[in-house]
Amino acid sequence: MVKNIIKTAFRVFWKERGYSLLNILGLSVGICASLMLFLYIQDEYAMNRFHEKTDRIYRVMEHQVYSADIFTTNANPGPLKDAFKEELPEVEHIAQVTWEQERLFIVNNQSFKETGRVASQDFFEIFSFPFVEGSAKEALVAPDVAYLSESLAKKMFAGKSALNETVTINGWGDYRVGGVFADVPANSTINFDFMLPIAPWMEQNGWLEEWGNNGIRDFMTLHEGVDIDAFNAKILNFIKEHDEGSSIELFAQSLADQYLYNNFKDGKQAGGRITYVRLFTVVAVFILVIACINFMNLATARASKRAKEIGIKKVTGSTRGQLIAQFMGESIIMALISSVLASLLAMVLLPGLNAFTGKEMTFSILEPAKAGMILGVALVVGILAGSYPSVFLSSFAPVKVLKGTFRSSGWSAGIRKGLVVFQFLISIFLIIGTMVVHKQISFVKDKNLGYNKDNLIYIPVEGDLASRLDVFKSRMLENPNIKSMTTSSAVPIYLSSSTSGGFRWEGKDPESSILFQLLLVGHDFFQTFDMEMERGRAFDERLSSDTANIVVNEVTAASMALQEPLNYPVNFWGREGQVVGIVKNFHFASLHTQIEPLVISLRPERAEYVFLKIDGQNVEEALAYVEEGFKEFNPRYPFEYEFLDQSYADLYERETNIGALANYFAAIAVFISLLGLFGLASFAAEQRIKEIGIRKVLGAGVGNLVLLLARNFLLLVVLGFGLAVPLAWFFMTDWLSAFEYQVSMGAGIFLIAGGASLVVALLTVSYHSLRAAYANPVKSLRYE
Repeated sequence: MVKNIIKTAFRVFWKERGYSLLNILGLSVGICASLMLFLYIQDEYAMNRFHEKTDRIYRVMEHQVYSADIFTTNANPGPLKDAFKEELPEVEHIAQVTWEQERLFIVNNQSFKETGRVASQDFFEIFSFPFVEGSAKEALVAPDVAYLSESLAKKMFAGKSALNETVTINGWGDYRVGGVFADVPANSTINFDFMLPIAPWMEQNGWLEEWGNNGIRDFMTLHEGVDIDAFNAKILNFIKEHDEGSSIELFAQSLADQYLYNNFKDGKQAGGRITYVRLFTVVAVFILVIACINFMNLATARASKRAKEIGIKKVTGSTRGQLIAQFMGESIIMALISSVLASLLAMVLLPGLNAFTGKEMTFSILEPAKAGMILGVALVVGILAGSYPSVFLSSFAPVKVLKGTFRSSGWSAGIRKGLVVFQFLISIFLIIGTMVVHKQISFVKDKNLGYNKDNLIYIPVEGDLASRLDVFKSRMLENPNIKSMTTSSAVPIYLSSSTSGGFRWEGKDPESSILFQLLLVGHDFFQTFDMEMERGRAFDERLSSDTANIVVNEVTAASMALQEPLNYPVNFWGREGQVVGIVKNFHFASLHTQIEPLVISLRPERAEYVFLKIDGQNVEEALAYVEEGFKEFNPRYPFEYEFLDQSYADLYERETNIGALANYFAAIAVFISLLGLFGLASFAAEQRIKEIGIRKVLGAGVGNLVLLLARNFLLLVVLGFGLAVPLAWFFMTDWLSAFEYQVSMGAGIFLIAGGASLVVALLTVSYHSLRAAYANPVKSLRYE
């Protein structure tokens, strides 16, 4: 029986090769798109899942409660680690870890600037980063022992064993290589090429040893069987119990959730990457459903072509079950062919998707697991796509079929129309969604931030440059292509320092708790960024007293609740000064967040970055001059720079990439829908060929005939549009709510999406409509 099903299937495919090609093309494209989306989704869920103790690894998080809001962060005070270990028996291991840091390694007079972290003893007990040389046991205990990644060790020591070799870290002294660990996999959120013991770093940052200061990250494993809800209830007020007056509440977040559930608002989890993962899951399913709908529609639409075949088989003894098996077999075989083609196409396209998303996804149909998955996809798609046609076709009554009185039921035609409406509902929904995403991303990229980010480059202050900034500035300003220069403790779009109690003024409400963002700058900061003062002045290099004075933004001025904050005496980090200027509000974070209170202090000695405004007409000459000066003042370090406008654009890289992916997959959904519409239009024109011939004989024009054939399809598109609009409005309004500053969707987006869908649908059905309208009526009526 199986052999007969296969033989019959290929005969039918060849006989109806035009429609078979449409079906295979639609299913192949649909399965390929869905497969690539599911690979992306699988990779997103796989982040941090490779650790042996993943289900027991947690990071310690803080809810910092202020008067106006709740700020959630993973930065903790230094004493927390030891206090957890001593007071909480549920904790198995706990380690402190810093953010990513850059160090200059010197080996055999060669310099290597690398990125890594600093951590405490239990780090390699918690995380599964296997060693290829040396041992993780007792790692990060000795203060002068470094640990390198396998690739970094090969780069530094040219393939020789790095174990027990000596490396010099600029500014930190000599370290012995105590071990080499395998390169950190791409699906880890904790990335590093070296790991250093934390003790020397903590000595340099003594402020972290106070309960009131946050900066270090804490990761821990809990003993098996610990109830995380009960544990979170236990640690909720842990810091309050150790730091009188603190408003911080603690909770532990699973490492497995860290990547996908990374957004918090007002002390509650508020989505994150999981939102896009769910979105792409829905898109992948919808694309697959659209492809299956095409198969169903074309199979049931051509029912009359196979009616006599079914009638004869029933008369000669075939049961309905056998007919269902035959049609289901044809569907599964077509799905299997499509799945193989889709897999080959995915293998070709996957490197491009990896390059676009920065992932390292792999897929090969030759792998047994992947081949089994493809077979499973083929079976699911085949059964899904073939279920309704199989039941429908096998239900034909042989008497009516063989008498020639068979007519396809209005019910089946209604099902086909409903499926077409559903296809275009999804396609138009995706079109509207991609247009809204594009409009919002364009808005945030072009928005006036309150400063001029164009032609601004910045370089890190490191090595010998830190002590020679004044001379470096004089050298830079000698060149007419360098307009101005300043320094800052942070890139203004990546502020990481804040205070609540460090900024005080007379009359401040003792019950008020406000978190102020901090920016420590050098002279000419406001001029270099082209910022406008709302009132007051910028810092004056001629006034030594300005090192105690501050400039605030308009939000801070309002939050001080004074009749006139300008020139009002304040205390900032122990220095008595006054507010000498109020700068107009500017955006120092992404537009996902509103502008927060900001305090700007003149602290040139705290410079972490140099900012240079260069001539936009002579960019290459300016960069060459800056590089020459940098190498003169800091010869050991590589010259690295970034443009501020590009860094700002990178804030929205995820949304930009998501928008681009949505564009591609929306186009695929539309393409598959149009393939189905093309096939149905061809069948409709074929079914009505005699009617068209009679109408032409009676004087009907080509335009009337095209409209006659296209009208029903266009009505289905209009209905799909009507259903898509409210759904798109609801979901895209929710997506836009993640931005504090957002565009209005407006009616234009919906009208453009609907109009474009109608035009494309009309062009699709017009081909067959015109062919039918221009056909010679003699050929269709010669036997009547």
